[in-house]
Amino acid sequence: MFCAGLCLCLMLFSLCGCDVSSMTTLAEVSRPYTGEYSCKSLTVGGEDRLDDYDYVRLTLSRDDTFEVAYRDNKGKEGAYKGTYEMDASGESITFTVRVGFIPVHRTFPVENGSIFMDLRLRGKLLHAEFSFP
Repeated sequence: MFCAGLCLCLMLFSLCGCDVSSMTTLAEVSRPYTGEYSCKSLTVGGEDRLDDYDYVRLTLSRDDTFEVAYRDNKGKEGAYKGTYEMDASGESITFTVRVGFIPVHRTFPVENGSIFMDLRLRGKLLHAEFSFP
């Protein structure tokens, strides 16, 4: 009886016109990259600036939003928010923030679960590395 039910389900599945190749992957469903990342390296113009902060965190949420939150040694806190998209291979991530009405996109490499960001900040290179604690 169980075998007949299983065969019926498989037959109906094959007749539904579903294209298995268009289905999402396990990584897309499970989103193993979501969570909170800690800043492990932060340099500006080649100068180490990580010690200037109590914490710098990057949170990737399941709803495709992100937040970079920080608190400096003087107690000043701040955050930047936007959306993100991880590429299908998991080798790069694109962050989008709005500057006024204009969306600004930046894509960064992902290697071994760490996100590497390089940006120009007031004419200097800002380099940050975020990884799971």
